[in-house]
Amino acid sequence: MYDTSANFLNVHEWAYGATEVAHIVALAVAIGLIAVVDLRLLDQGIVQATPARLLRATTIGTLIGFVVAITTGFMIFSTDPIRYFAHPMMRLKLVLLLVALAFNYTIHSRVALDSHSPAVRQSVAVVSLALWISVVFSGVFYAFT
Repeated sequence: MYDTSANFLNVHEWAYGATEVAHIVALAVAIGLIAVVDLRLLDQGIVQATPARLLRATTIGTLIGFVVAITTGFMIFSTDPIRYFAHPMMRLKLVLLLVALAFNYTIHSRVALDSHSPAVRQSVAVVSLALWISVVFSGVFYAFT
């Protein structure tokens, strides 16, 4: 059985909260930067820049946000992995996260970097936004159930 009393986040009362804050801020940075590109694909937001330019400008920040979010997510998960993985909303969040990451670094990036019809750009942006919103809300629903 997993000994949760040996986990740093379970031993120090401030550590779990600080890790949770870092996780949420990192998700906000990563998803927020993706949303900037999505809004541009929808012909909204920063219309002075092309989607390709915005994608290139936000790539490093998005990647840093994801690295921090995934690292802190694993840290939080390690506090009680059996309970976390047993919850259906957490499993849903993990699946949605993998789908959203794959979509972001394949289809989304290709559409943002190349010329496509408005219908394709808008469809990709809507799918991207729906995936990331679903990731966030599945985490929120887990936290309150």
